[in-house]
Amino acid sequence: LVTLVPLVWFGAAAKRLSLSTVGILQYVAPTGQFLLAVLLFGEAFTPIHMITFACIWTGLALYTADALRRG
Repeated sequence: LVTLVPLVWFGAAAKRLSLSTVGILQYVAPTGQFLLAVLLFGEAFTPIHMITFACIWTGLALYTADALRRG
């Protein structure tokens, strides 16, 4: 039940949004969860985490830039 309700809400919202908006949310949601974990719940954020996070976002930025360039 705890995971069912958000999943149903996401499915209902995704039907009303454009695919590009849903795609952006798929990028932003994990970052929001990460920030909540570190800033609100005090999870550890080591230099290895920072490097990994930077690599992931660099890859996403390159992929997005290429997709935008191609039109």
